[in-house]
Amino acid sequence: MQQALEAEQGKIDETLPEQIRIRYELMPLGEALRNVHFPLDQQSIAAARRRLEFENALSYLVVAEMQRLDRKRSVGVAFVTDGVRERYMAKLPFTLTKAQMRVLDELERDMASPVPMNRLIQGDVGSGKTAVAMYALCVAAANGYQGVLLAPTEILAQQHYDTLHALFGASVCLVTGHMKKTSRDAALSKIADGTALVAVGTHALLSQNVRFARLGLVVTDEQHRFGVTQRAVLEKKGTRPDVLVMSATPIPRTLAILLYGDLDISVLDEVPPGRKPVKTSCIPQRRRRDMYDYVARQAALGFQTYVVCPFIEPSEGAEGPSVTELLQELTKDYPQVAFGLLHGRMQEKEKNAAIEAFREGKTRVLVTTTVIEVGVHVEKATTMIIEGADRFGLAQLHQLRGRVGRGSMQSYCFLVPGSSGDMALKRLAALTETNDGFLIAERDLEQRGAGDLFGTRQHGDGDAEGLSMAGNVALLQEAKTAAEDIMTVPNAENNAFLDKALRRYAAVFDSITMN
Repeated sequence: MQQALEAEQGKIDETLPEQIRIRYELMPLGEALRNVHFPLDQQSIAAARRRLEFENALSYLVVAEMQRLDRKRSVGVAFVTDGVRERYMAKLPFTLTKAQMRVLDELERDMASPVPMNRLIQGDVGSGKTAVAMYALCVAAANGYQGVLLAPTEILAQQHYDTLHALFGASVCLVTGHMKKTSRDAALSKIADGTALVAVGTHALLSQNVRFARLGLVVTDEQHRFGVTQRAVLEKKGTRPDVLVMSATPIPRTLAILLYGDLDISVLDEVPPGRKPVKTSCIPQRRRRDMYDYVARQAALGFQTYVVCPFIEPSEGAEGPSVTELLQELTKDYPQVAFGLLHGRMQEKEKNAAIEAFREGKTRVLVTTTVIEVGVHVEKATTMIIEGADRFGLAQLHQLRGRVGRGSMQSYCFLVPGSSGDMALKRLAALTETNDGFLIAERDLEQRGAGDLFGTRQHGDGDAEGLSMAGNVALLQEAKTAAEDIMTVPNAENNAFLDKALRRYAAVFDSITMN
């Protein structure tokens, strides 16, 4: 193989524009490929990897930059924001944080401009993203335009609907895939004739039979990235809307630039006053019974607990129990406690009934998989137990922990590792030391790499390569500058590189999800 690479080295076409390669002191492609497989020394392999990682990042970022420039040339709605904030804040039962007020300023600048907004609001769990999104919906409604809020699950869509109904009353409607036909038809009629100023739902809202009278704003919550295809679908339903993406997955700033290079980014780095940090502990197997005794006592006092398991059914050789076997164990040991069950294989109606029973306090302990990771808000839930905790990434564990601590009561998170190995315990210790989601995301990135941080994403090998260098801040910044240069200096080499990057990464921008 070495002889073949050396023989072909001069015949391998260079893929980077020559000016870019020279400016950033990058190896020729043929030389880089040879040194990756047969390096002369450590310096050679480092230079080869830098060359290949730079091109991966540049390919991704140049497509992001193209999307950003395309948006800047588009014409959307220039909303009038005068007086809307004052009226909105007067209706809120709480005071906005300084971080929320700062992001409202950014939203107002975007929405007042005729250039369509394309903004990501990134905030830690409990930082108040929904309150910010509600303000954007108020701005659209005050200007006579409709807003839509897309949620990843029917449970979360219902929760958003309940919150917005208190603000908008009868002018908000809900659309999900499992509604009764009469309810769905009534909601679609209100959307079509403009009676509904806000439509809340799952991606059922993107179906062909949903027609908007005057759509001006799209808000997507949590795991759904609003891609090119979805945007095109909604554009056909009205004017080019402003787009607001909410994410509760804290992402290191460098990775956010890479993953969301086509979006402007706002950060909510403050939680509402009065909330107590969740106290987190690692619980060894020998103390597991004591932990569940505590849960039973809390249930008798009216407080609630989530118990998260990594599996639905028992799995041979698996570290950590399944929801089915744990529920059987707990109902036998604690017959006086009202238990509930929730997992992804249940019918939507069953899921909704399970979460509603928990929300109403009819069940005190919910044994569940990670389906509760996103957005579920139950104020009396003060304890989170995660069985087989070492099977999850730190960022996902932090998301799960964020389901408790929503009220004024002290909340607790107990991590029960399936393995007692030193490495597992050392990794989990990071969660016992801090509640800062951005710091935890940095640690997760260091420990697992960017591809694993976004492990549920299904975009093919090319995308994973683009993410592999996200921890290299200097390289990422250089690649971003180079991408801007390629887009602003049209020539044959730059155009050829852009065409290749588009073929490679355009589909990635179509739909991106995060775990």
